[in-house]
Amino acid sequence: MTSYREQRSDKGNDVRPVISIVANFTRPTDTKPSLLSFSEVTTLLHEFGHSLHGMLSKCTYESLSGTSVARDFVELPSQFMENYAFEKEWLSSWAIHYKTCEKIPDAIIEKIRESSTFNEGYACNRQLGFGFLDMAWHTITAPATGKITDLSQQQWQKQSFSRLWKEQI
Repeated sequence: MTSYREQRSDKGNDVRPVISIVANFTRPTDTKPSLLSFSEVTTLLHEFGHSLHGMLSKCTYESLSGTSVARDFVELPSQFMENYAFEKEWLSSWAIHYKTCEKIPDAIIEKIRESSTFNEGYACNRQLGFGFLDMAWHTITAPATGKITDLSQQQWQKQSFSRLWKEQI
């Protein structure tokens, strides 16, 4: 999503934003039209959420409109929109076979929903590890000596969740 002009108020007049979505989606071939992968669908919904954020903004100051918000809020509309890709009603209204016009089968929608949580535990632990590493770097009380990679490796080992789980067992 790109905003060419942010929404703002100019002497009491509401100036509407100019926004676009540019994406690198699968190209059509000689025998098949451009068909979006599931990942491309969620990307489109994500960027559309950012677009809505910009288009529905109503602020006085351009510097505070659209996606120019606090970092922890900027992703809310886009991540909200991504959830539609997992909803049966939404998918069955859009996901149709390009030749037969048949709606996506319920069994495939269920598989999509079930697979969406694959590897989530690993991803969560990985993100927590990054947080612990960041805290370690920002709480150093003396100048670091040695290689940066050594300090990072020490912190990763110190915060190893697999080690912590083994100690709990």
